[in-house]
This record gives sequence, structure tokens and C-alpha cells, in this order.
Amino acid sequence: MSKPASPSDLIGFLQSLPECRKRRGVRYPQWLLLLMAILGILSGCRRARDLERFARRHRVAFNAALGLELRWTPTDSTFLYLLERVDLQSLFAMLRQWMLAQIGWKAPDPAAPAPCGG
Repeated sequence: MSKPASPSDLIGFLQSLPECRKRRGVRYPQWLLLLMAILGILSGCRRARDLERFARRHRVAFNAALGLELRWTPTDSTFLYLLERVDLQSLFAMLRQWMLAQIGWKAPDPAAPAPCGG
């Protein structure tokens, strides 16, 4: 996975990630599936079946918030297919960098003296 641009919003960040699936049979944009997966995991989803239920339960909210017209939602096999093909370690590393950038975190200077408590 190449290093994406770092837009300030999560959707823009996810849209900048390179597509990891084959074009044939793609019904949902990768960024939407990743967004649903991230929000589902943060909401307690632990399996692909949970992600499917999460997407179905929140379809109307996704449509309203994102200006979509989803009539159907991704199935558990759609999430599994995506998660098998995406480089999760790279995705998590880039997502971590994106989150740290949102709060303005900068890596400490290793040459700077360490603060002493006492």
C-alpha cells in the first residue's frame, strides 16, 4: 500500500487509499466499506457477520450523512473479501499516522532532554 495523501477528514483519507480489489464485480467503493468496518469495529463488531448487521442497521444514516442511495448493504462475504486483500498492517499504520495528525502530535526529539518528575 503506498502512502496516501493526508486529508483532514477520515472519508478523504480513506478515498485516497489505493484500491486493492479487482474491478470486476465491485458494488461498493472501498472507502465506504472501510468506513463501515472502522465504525463497526469501534461499535463493538468482532466478526464479518457483525459488520454486515451494522451496515444494514445504519444504512439509512449512511445514506443521509453521505448523500448516498444505497438500496442494499454489503454482506459479510463482501467485508471478508476486502479485509483479505487489504494490507491491514499498512492500513493501521497509516490510520494511526492520520489520527495523530488530527491532534497535532509530533514525535519527540530524541536529542531533547527528558523531563524529570520529582
